Amino acid sequence: MKKLLLSLFLVLSTGVLHSKEVNVKILGTSDVHGRIVPWSYAADEEDKSGSYAQISTYVKEVRAVNRNVILVDVGDEIQDNSIDVFAPEKNHPIPKVLNYMKYDVFVLGNHEFNFGMPALNGILKDMKAKKLTANFYHKDGRRYLAPTAIIEKEGVKIGIIGLTTPMSAKFEEDTGHLKDYKFTSPTEEAKKYVAELKKKGADAIVVVAHMGIDNENNIPDTGVRDLANAVPEIDVIIAGHMHVNVKKELINGVLITEPHRYGTMVSEVDLKFDVNGKKVKLIDKTSDTVAVKEKEADPEIVKIYGPYHERLRKIANEIIGETANDMVPQGKNHGVSIAFSKDTGMSSFITDVQKHYSKADVVAFSYNYENVKLDKGPIRRKDIVFNYRYAGGDVSVYEMTGKQLKDYMEWSADYFDTIEKGDKDYRYNEVRGKSKYVTFDIFGGVKYKIDLRNAKGNKITGLELADGTKVTPDMKIKVGMNSYRFDQLAKKGGIFEGQNIPLVWSSKEAMGQEKGTIQNMMMDYIQNVKNGKIDGKSHDRWEIIGL
Repeated sequence: MKKLLLSLFLVLSTGVLHSKEVNVKILGTSDVHGRIVPWSYAADEEDKSGSYAQISTYVKEVRAVNRNVILVDVGDEIQDNSIDVFAPEKNHPIPKVLNYMKYDVFVLGNHEFNFGMPALNGILKDMKAKKLTANFYHKDGRRYLAPTAIIEKEGVKIGIIGLTTPMSAKFEEDTGHLKDYKFTSPTEEAKKYVAELKKKGADAIVVVAHMGIDNENNIPDTGVRDLANAVPEIDVIIAGHMHVNVKKELINGVLITEPHRYGTMVSEVDLKFDVNGKKVKLIDKTSDTVAVKEKEADPEIVKIYGPYHERLRKIANEIIGETANDMVPQGKNHGVSIAFSKDTGMSSFITDVQKHYSKADVVAFSYNYENVKLDKGPIRRKDIVFNYRYAGGDVSVYEMTGKQLKDYMEWSADYFDTIEKGDKDYRYNEVRGKSKYVTFDIFGGVKYKIDLRNAKGNKITGLELADGTKVTPDMKIKVGMNSYRFDQLAKKGGIFEGQNIPLVWSSKEAMGQEKGTIQNMMMDYIQNVKNGKIDGKSHDRWEIIGL
C-alpha cells in the first residue's frame, strides 16, 4: 500500500513539475519608410519622433528582461526619407540594419516593389530574417518567398504567416514591375496555411500582414477585418500599411495591432501559454503599442548608417535654383494653414510645372502635410522633397466635361465640413481628415473659391478658367492629376464610377518613370525652363471663405 501511494505521489508530483507558464513577446514594426536614424532628409534636421536606431534601443531593453522575444517587420522600409537613392545599389542599408537588430521575420510591403524586382532581389538576398509572403507568386505559379515559418520558444511553437496587400499590383500597374508576378487572396492563403501550421504542431497562429484593418478603396479582401472574420483560427494579426496606431482591437476573437508609421511605435504582443509536458495551451493574449520618441539612438546603427547619412545630406543640400520671394506665408486662417486655405507661391509653382509638361487645361495635386514652407533665396533639392512628398507622384491627363471637373473639385472641397453656428475655425471632415493620405486637392489653371457656408456639392463658387472663361457643364477640359487619385475616384462608390473618362497623356509614359514624377519635373523646370530663377509669387486664384 505504501509503495502504491508513493508511486501515485511521484506521478502527481512529476505532472506538477512539468506544468509551467511560458510567455512569448512579439515586437512588430511597420512602415518605417527609410527612418534609419533620427533625421529628416527633406528638412535636413534631426527628427526624434521615430527611427530604427531608437527602436533598436527599445528592443535591446525588452530582450534584456525577456528571453522569448520574436521581432517582426511588416514592410515598407526601402522607400521614402531619401533612402530610395540606394535601391539599385549593392550593400543596401536596410539588410545591414535589420541583420544587426536580429529581426526574425520580414514581410513585403507594397513599397518594396517600387524599384523593380532585380533591386528587391538583391536587398532580400542580403537579409538574414525569414522572408515571408504567402499570397505572392511568379505568374507561372512558383512562389517568390516562403509563405510561413515556425519559431520555437521554450517548447512553444509560434506559426507565422506573411501576407502582402494585393493592392500592390494596382499600385505598380504603370511601372510594369509586377507584370511577371501575381497576388492571390490573403484570406484563402491564410485558411490553407493555418491548417498546415496546426498539422506541424503550431501552438499559436500569428499573421504578419502588410494590410490595414479595413478594406482599401472598399475592395474586398484587402483589409484584415475580412481576414479575421473569415479565419477565426488566427490568434494574432500584426498589421501595417495604413499608418495608424492600433494598440489593441479584437475582431471575431482575433487580436489585431498596428504600429503606426515612420518608426514612431512598436507593436508589443504578449502571449501566455500553459505548458504541461507535450500539451501547450494559449491561455492569454494582449497587445499594446509603445512610442520610442524618448529613446536615444543605438550608436551602432548610427555608425552603420553613417556613410549613407552623409551622402544623403550632401544630395539634400545641392542648390538647384533660387526664388525671388517667400513662397508660402506662414500662420493659420481660422485653424487651417495658409498653404491649405489659399493659393500661394508654392501651389502656383507646382501647378505651373504640371501645366507646362502636361499641356493640360487644368491640373490638380495635394500636399501631404500642412507645414509647407520655402523662403526667399536658394532652392535646394531637400526643399522640393519637403514640400511635395509623393516621390512617385505623376501627372496623367484625362478628358473631362466641365461637370466632371466640378464634381471632382466638390469632392476635394468636402475635405472640410460645412460651417455650423458657433464655429470659429474651419473643420476637417472627421473621416477624410484622419485618412492615411491627404485628400484635399488644389487646382491650377482655374479660378475658384471654396465657400464653406454652403452645403456639400455647392462649395465651389465662381469657377472659371484662368483666362476668365466660365466653366460650363458640357465643355471639354483636359485635366491633369495623379493617376492614383483618378483610380480612387473611379472605383466602386467613387464620384467617377462607371463613367467614360479617357486618358490622353501620362507623364511617366511620355517622360519615363523617374523624369515623369512631379518632384523631378519641379527640379527640371527650375533648372532648364526658368534657368535657375523663379519669382515665387502666388497667382491668387483660389481661397477658402466663410469665416
